[in-house]
Amino acid sequence: MLICGECGSLFERARTIVERHGLDTPPYEELLVCPCCGETSIFPACRCDLCGEWITGEYIKTLDGDRICGECYTRHDAGDY
Repeated sequence: MLICGECGSLFERARTIVERHGLDTPPYEELLVCPCCGETSIFPACRCDLCGEWITGEYIKTLDGDRICGECYTRHDAGDY
């Protein structure tokens, strides 16, 4: 799944556009853009298996394959009871 950093839309595939920059012959620049707003700020995303929110950055992956966002995960010291 992908998420747009500009409008927050979720989508499976980005749209490809060709920017010619006024050139008549290749090479042209191919850009991946959000299909909703056309912006290029696209990030991979996955759901947190605990809260269901979309994760776009770092996450914790447990041994059984669950993905947990930073909000659901808190680090504790062995002395904490």
